[in-house]
Amino acid sequence: MCTLIFAFPGVAKGFDEGNIASLVVQARFMADFGLDVQTEHEYANTKGWIVSIATAGAVFGCFGISPKAIRGLLTLQYAACQQLGVVFGFFINYGVTKSYAGTETQWMLPTLLQLLPAALWGLGTFLCPESPRWLLYVGQREKALATLSKLRHAPLEDPSLQAEISGMDARILHESEAAGNTGVWELAKETFIPVENRRRFFLIFMATLFSQWSGANAITQYSPTIFGYLGIDGDEAKFLATGIYAVVKFVSTLAFALFVVDFIGRRRSLMTGIALQLVTLVYVGGYLGGTSSMSAEHIRDTPGVSRASTAAIVAIYFHAVAWSIGWFSIPYLVGSEIFPTKIRSFNMSISMGFHWAFYFGCSRAMPSLLAATHKWGAFVFFGCICLISLVYVFFAMPDTTGRSLEALDGLFQRPWYTVYQVAYADRDAEPERPDKTLDKAEHLESV
Repeated sequence: MCTLIFAFPGVAKGFDEGNIASLVVQARFMADFGLDVQTEHEYANTKGWIVSIATAGAVFGCFGISPKAIRGLLTLQYAACQQLGVVFGFFINYGVTKSYAGTETQWMLPTLLQLLPAALWGLGTFLCPESPRWLLYVGQREKALATLSKLRHAPLEDPSLQAEISGMDARILHESEAAGNTGVWELAKETFIPVENRRRFFLIFMATLFSQWSGANAITQYSPTIFGYLGIDGDEAKFLATGIYAVVKFVSTLAFALFVVDFIGRRRSLMTGIALQLVTLVYVGGYLGGTSSMSAEHIRDTPGVSRASTAAIVAIYFHAVAWSIGWFSIPYLVGSEIFPTKIRSFNMSISMGFHWAFYFGCSRAMPSLLAATHKWGAFVFFGCICLISLVYVFFAMPDTTGRSLEALDGLFQRPWYTVYQVAYADRDAEPERPDKTLDKAEHLESV
């Protein structure tokens, strides 16, 4: 329950994303804010700022706020909550459009309702105790033990509870000794001077870049506009299509978290998702390029082209599935697994900073990119990014499932373009060691 409460802000973030994507194409919203009198270029520029500015604060707010003790646990729950929020945002706009079309309520009510997830989360935090790990950090061991007893529904004298609290004590002591009094400069040197750590950082940097510039978040944020390009007319129909799109992403994210990632591994999941993204993006780009001179009526009246339009809409849905099993969560999972304890928090904070910076940049550029490339070029551009990322992942991305930090140290000492030769754990020539069980426990905790 506590983990769910702290993952719930994802609903607010997703709600905001889905709501803004719908608002910027509503006729009444455009009229109230003077967007309907702008040229196509001016409107694209303004729309880019409206959508992207909502993410700008995250670039500065994310540094240093990811708690190591629960980072891995929150990752996929937060992701699922985020997609649930997108579902709410799109379907609330769909319902409001049906009931209040052409009125100020059409855009005011969904905007007001965005307060609800934040309020529920704020109230929910009062139901959560302090983290036992944090209580140990500040020297309140008895309170930490009582809190852990409450969370585990076990008596204070329970052996497993005592073993868990002792394990936390040992872990905190180990991390304190490893970190010492190191500051940011020392952590930066530890990240960039040893070649294995430098390559770890570069891998996560590239994963973050490819994740955002493969276009999936930008497509979500401008999905009503994109569905209009693909032949869906009217606000109501566009919002219904985008609502279904959000449901597809939500279900795909849950399925990935529950079944796919541990069944086929991080690397195979990522490569499968990228390949599917590439195919769908190339098809949609080809369709838009081939129909650029055709009116919506001409497309509907030409059976072959009409079927191609339907296929392009289906391709957008498959693109959502592909991203959910690929770039959506893999960078977070791998990032939490590959860094040594001493520099893990530092590097994950920087990674999240880049994540939101790239998110902002891609969201800001999307309307102008669509306008400048006659719509189809944007999808070809994202397809090219996917192709480059597929090649990079094949050569440089290891599968981290079941690997100790020691095994990863040896792997990252290799040139990046040779990692594919030992991409999977069964190719490691790692001898058995007495402490291997502890290594695996450390690795699983970071997940």
